[in-house]
Formats: sequence, C-alpha cells, structure tokens
Amino acid sequence: MKKIYRVVKHTYYEQGEIKKEHYTVQCQSKFLWWKLWDNITDIECHDGDCETHPLTFNTETDATNLITNLQKGYRLKGWDKEIITVVK
Repeated sequence: MKKIYRVVKHTYYEQGEIKKEHYTVQCQSKFLWWKLWDNITDIECHDGDCETHPLTFNTETDATNLITNLQKGYRLKGWDKEIITVVK
C-alpha cells in the first residue's frame, strides 16, 4: 500500500495579524478501520532525555520536497546499508 502524505500550514495570529507561519508533514496510517494522520517527527536527546517534535518547514516547497524524497525511498535520518559484492 502506497503511503499518503499531506502538508499542513500552521498560522499564528496576534491581534488579527499574521505573526508566524510554518508547515508540517503528516502521513496517513490505519488502525483497524480508522484512518489517522500522524506528524512526521524528529527526536532530540539532551542529557539522556529524549523528546519528539514535528518537523517544521518555512515554505510549502520544502515540505513537499521531503514528501518526494520519502516516496523515493530516502531515509528521514540515519544510516542505510546495501550489499555491494558477494565473494565466494
């Protein structure tokens, strides 16, 4: 099943004026018969305490580039390995 992603725009208003905007990416998941949207998160660890927070982007283009890379199979973070040569 192909994963479905969406970009969400968050806007902060103060006294009727836009003060800050940012974008997050969500991935659709299923639990039994429900469809849920989960934020794509990043983990930060400091002094043994780890917490997750949603990845935020300044532009919609940056957020859609992340979706494109995830659909191509790129990792969000970390190492990847592949077998290059087998010698017998």
